Amino acid sequence: MTNDQLLKMWKVNRIISRIVFTGIMLMMGSCVGEKEEPEWVLKAGDQLPDFEVVTLDGERISSEISFERTLVIVFFNTTCKDCQRELPVVQAQYEENMELPESARSQYICIAREEGTADIEQYWTENHLTLPVSPQTDRSIYSKFASIGIPRIFYAKDGKITKSE
Repeated sequence: MTNDQLLKMWKVNRIISRIVFTGIMLMMGSCVGEKEEPEWVLKAGDQLPDFEVVTLDGERISSEISFERTLVIVFFNTTCKDCQRELPVVQAQYEENMELPESARSQYICIAREEGTADIEQYWTENHLTLPVSPQTDRSIYSKFASIGIPRIFYAKDGKITKSE
């Protein structure tokens, strides 16, 4: 190869490297469907926000339950791969929980982030999930707990967040 050919190859490789680097940086800086705002999430010790949701079975679950028993709140979307991996783990914990005496049980609630009833019912049926679930087509409940990221799991007792994952 001549020096001119080597120089031309080096220039092409340099341009390609810059394009790839720029593309990677752009992808790292944004997530599809996520709003640009400062990231925050409730943590242990924070006040549990007031909320009330209705499950697919018509049961009303609210933050007030945390004064009676531990409340486990799971935010998810069935199209999220991380959520798809986490929900069976939460289901197993829920099943163990249901074997405890009623007075020792935690109250579980899965709250969808921007997902409607039909999609949730189908996913729950196909994946044999029995966790209480509340479809939410917006982020009105979720936005009280975090600004970004799912799955999110919060444990609460006596009106306070005791753990967040």
